[in-house]
Amino acid sequence: MTQKDLAEEYANERLQGRLSGNEISFSDNKVFTEDDIRAAFNAGRESVVENIPKLLFKETREGLIADNGIFEIIYHIYKSASVDEPRYAFATTYETPIQWYDTLEEAIDAANEDYKERIKQALGL
Repeated sequence: MTQKDLAEEYANERLQGRLSGNEISFSDNKVFTEDDIRAAFNAGRESVVENIPKLLFKETREGLIADNGIFEIIYHIYKSASVDEPRYAFATTYETPIQWYDTLEEAIDAANEDYKERIKQALGL
């Protein structure tokens, strides 16, 4: 499946409207180019990712979990069985932990980075 280029489509429609005289223009000498519009769309998509709220982990019977509300996955924080040196990991609903961290904060930060990467992938960034 190819991603539809909305910037190109919009720029072409605006240009055709201008050329046909069907579009009212308050400034005859300025038309946004495809690159201008594409840059604006991409900046908007990146802004969404940068301003997305962090995952909110809650204590449950199963441990710390966060339901992200976008994807159909839940993030789980796991604690190692070692009492002397506890380590932490995160995984989503259908995954197993692949990396362990020294602190709970590091595991939560890694889960949030994973969440952002999944959003970027979904937005095509």
